[in-house]
Amino acid sequence: MRLLHYLCAVITVALMLCSCNSNGEYVNRNGTICYSYWTFSFGTVYEELPGVNPASFKGINDWMGCDNKNVYFKSRLVEGADPATVKAKKFPLFFDKKDYYYKGKGLNVANVKRFEVIKWNEDDMWAIDGKYAYYDSIRIDDVDLPSFKLQAHNCATDRNHVYRYGKILPLADPATYVEEWKGFYSRDKSHIWYLGELMEDVDIATFVVDDYGAHDKNGHFHRGERVTDEQWQQIAKENDQ
Repeated sequence: MRLLHYLCAVITVALMLCSCNSNGEYVNRNGTICYSYWTFSFGTVYEELPGVNPASFKGINDWMGCDNKNVYFKSRLVEGADPATVKAKKFPLFFDKKDYYYKGKGLNVANVKRFEVIKWNEDDMWAIDGKYAYYDSIRIDDVDLPSFKLQAHNCATDRNHVYRYGKILPLADPATYVEEWKGFYSRDKSHIWYLGELMEDVDIATFVVDDYGAHDKNGHFHRGERVTDEQWQQIAKENDQ
């Protein structure tokens, strides 16, 4: 139990840091435009916008703004974005007349008018247009859109590939691929992965994931690695404390 409490505390602090870093504002500090936000570790932070024209700058919302020549995502200058036509979608996605941008990075979409977000998962995005699929700022060029479909835990498949966090998972068979235990483990007819890493020395036919961990007929696994019975007993004992 002590291990569980420790992990919960670490996750809580991480979420505080992430959330605070997402909710900022633009401020004028003695004629200099800055993006200001608060962090648990450093307090209030001021980041100067590079190349900004203070006289023409305007904040579009609390995470993007523009002047007469440039668009900014937080304090980052967005290369190629058009300040005259830029519009915000849902954080951190925005677009202009020629492209969509995710966290300030251009997606190089095939067709702005056909771009469609098909899933938001907290801060993660899946989208498609008439030619490509997208995971966050990753464009998936060789996707087969007619067979493309989303799976659990930020995975997707088409008739040719499994895409995990927008990248092809080597060797994976899309017809038999499934994810288990909140995405930590996944499998197809011939392979088993832990967090996207191919596991070795595993008996696929008897491999099982349950509330107590993962095991096959030959023993236990911890974080994707085979452990001895003695090691497993120690791990179980520590988790119960």
